[in-house]
Amino acid sequence: MRKKILYIITKGDVGGAQKYVNDLTQYLDKDQFEAKILYGGKDLKWLSNKVWPWAFFLNDWLAIWELAKIYQAERPDVIHLNSSKTGVLGAIAAKLLSIRCQVSGVRCSLPKVVFTAHGWVFNLTNHLRLPVRWCYVLLHKFAALFQDKIICVSEYDYNLAHIHNIAPTSKLTTVHNGIDPNIKFLHKEEARKEIIKKLTPNPLTLNPNLPWVGSIGRLTKEKNYETFIRAAALITKGRKNEKTGKLLFVIIGSGPESDKLKAESEKLKVNDKLFFIEPSGEDSKYLQAFDLFVMSSIKEGLPYILLEAMAAELPIVVTEAGGIPEIIKNHENGLMVAQKNPQQLALAIQGLLANENVAIELRKTAKKAVQEKFSLQKMVSKTESVYQELL
Repeated sequence: MRKKILYIITKGDVGGAQKYVNDLTQYLDKDQFEAKILYGGKDLKWLSNKVWPWAFFLNDWLAIWELAKIYQAERPDVIHLNSSKTGVLGAIAAKLLSIRCQVSGVRCSLPKVVFTAHGWVFNLTNHLRLPVRWCYVLLHKFAALFQDKIICVSEYDYNLAHIHNIAPTSKLTTVHNGIDPNIKFLHKEEARKEIIKKLTPNPLTLNPNLPWVGSIGRLTKEKNYETFIRAAALITKGRKNEKTGKLLFVIIGSGPESDKLKAESEKLKVNDKLFFIEPSGEDSKYLQAFDLFVMSSIKEGLPYILLEAMAAELPIVVTEAGGIPEIIKNHENGLMVAQKNPQQLALAIQGLLANENVAIELRKTAKKAVQEKFSLQKMVSKTESVYQELL
């Protein structure tokens, strides 16, 4: 008999956690498992990222009650929770179901609870203040009491959980994110034409014949696009040379920091060289429009878009954040610089663009690494092993 896996996630928009859940649902062994996804704000009325402290977190208590009722109705064998808030509320709801069964005297087949940490929110380099960070540590420690297994998407997150004593090591495991490297990328010319179409009001300002330095991601504090913009300003205003004197910068993404980042671009007078493009949900297909891919994050789990950029055989420059050093080995398959350092980022971008032979070697090694170490098949197989062990 197939085992039922119920995936719970805070929201259904574009992001790494959403891709993770969709990939698992699609590629799990159908002979062993059946899967169902429930999204906050869509299938679950009260589960969301909203915080209502003035209402004594009423929405969160209602979300816990709603989840407990869903668990009882769905009767899954495994509840797989994703995102920090869902990990906490979903685990408490599972415990509530257990208590209800004990009080009522009804025999219940209680589900196992798995939580995937897609980058711990209390990451030391995150933008949160210390009291808020420690509040999250305590919440995750409490939730871990009711979780049977915690999957960390990087060794960095595994070690962070261990340092903060989030759970016994027997509950912790690492399963790296993985992708199918045979992505159908648009060819450079076609990808650039599609991106230019998205640009308003004047698409002709984005010259398809110049080198493009690009990034794809949500416009949030964690992604730290301020550093990317400041590096762009340093490059465009610095000493010009034949290969790096004329560059265009493209960011595909949207999010709460959008207005702030656009204002920063105007303030630094790079808004005629740096372009923001609205995401489509399938933006990895545009990767080969770029001559170089950049990530300037301060907090990451194990980013899918970085794996996809490697599969697209792009030269890559990243900041040292979360699980990124487990993917990018400095001077081996990409370049890595310190966080929040526009000068270093600018120099790395200019260096790669000016040294074509180095860039070619790095991108070949990157493609090989993603094929051998970060395959979708490995991720699914290891996750299935977690389920089988618990059941």
